[in-house]
Amino acid sequence: MQLRDVTRNYDGAARYYDRLTDIVFGRILKLEAYRGYAIDLLGDLDGATVLDVGCGTGRNFPLLIERIGERGKIIGVDYSEGMLEQARRRIRAEGWSNVELIHGDAARLDGVPGPVDAAIAIWCLGIVYDLEAALNRTVDLIRPGGSLSIMDFGKSRPDRGLLWWLFPLYGIALRRAGIDSAEDLDNAKLEAKWDRGKDVLRARLGTLNEEHYLHGAGVIIAGRANKMMYDPVRAFLVMIKGVDPTPNE
Repeated sequence: MQLRDVTRNYDGAARYYDRLTDIVFGRILKLEAYRGYAIDLLGDLDGATVLDVGCGTGRNFPLLIERIGERGKIIGVDYSEGMLEQARRRIRAEGWSNVELIHGDAARLDGVPGPVDAAIAIWCLGIVYDLEAALNRTVDLIRPGGSLSIMDFGKSRPDRGLLWWLFPLYGIALRRAGIDSAEDLDNAKLEAKWDRGKDVLRARLGTLNEEHYLHGAGVIIAGRANKMMYDPVRAFLVMIKGVDPTPNE
């Protein structure tokens, strides 16, 4: 999904996004339980600084707050101002003082201070227009030995089950709701996109574990940054200019 579409679609969807997610991902598909599992894969977060890429309305924040404690910090990044406004309301309602929100592009992550101890991305990266750049930028910001956990959809259509048959209907619903574009729902393109993304992660992470849910449509990927991988000069250039001086690593 292109940035202009993110702004138009997600700003418009922000007001009802949480209700829609509660109904579809919570009650119907029973997928919300995987959110906590993906965060658990980050390991011990006590006192940690955690980057939440594509934080949206802040649905990860309550689970992260429990784990980071008073000494920890959350940095949430999203390109949709509408979604960030909902996240701000959540922060104010809960009285959290250790959550920082940044309006930014997931493929660049400009202005995000690093290194961070861990990074999480849930149901976000699959729609980023340049997944490989987003993954490289995220890993650039993780300290050596720090953890990364991603939960997303590696396919738009499950391998089997009721949703396999209902794909044409829910595809239309997702497009009309502005959650996904036609390109995001192209199964072959999405699979190829994640194949390239996983190649990036295999090169950049010391360990890489992959699991699947929802009859193969969903993917959970977790790993740790190579201990000698973090280059402060490279990360600094990426942060201020969006330039990767070693793009062919």
